[in-house]
Amino acid sequence: VFKGQHQQPTPAQQVPPAPPKFGGEEAKDEQHIKEHLEGKVDPTANMTPEQLQFHYFNMHDLDKNGRLDGVELIKAITHFHMENPGPQQNVHQPPLLPSELELESMIDSILRDDDFNSDGYIDYAEFLKAQKIREEHARAQHQQQQQPQH
Repeated sequence: VFKGQHQQPTPAQQVPPAPPKFGGEEAKDEQHIKEHLEGKVDPTANMTPEQLQFHYFNMHDLDKNGRLDGVELIKAITHFHMENPGPQQNVHQPPLLPSELELESMIDSILRDDDFNSDGYIDYAEFLKAQKIREEHARAQHQQQQQPQH
């Protein structure tokens, strides 16, 4: 064998492929499992509101670092718009997505309101705190609307 050249392994030297295993990392592959359960089981059917919020947050935490950055927030917003077109939307056309300026404004607003430690990310604790504030605000607004007008 000459220097710098690699010798091709002979068939006897080749490593046989590992036998397929049951479980392991595949057992943790949520997307793969959901694909197999699609139409058979609703994985969110018995989730508490807290579990649904945790699932929602993690679903949008694409890099799984426990924090949502601007890109992940944009993907969450555009995914919502694709899944929930407005009532005026023509069913034969894709829904209109927010413009870059609208997205920038939305992300700035979310970070201003929900990024309590001002690090440029929304972590799960901040997400929960922001959700609680929104729920309290909505409840107060609803109660105010229910009061009789004089």
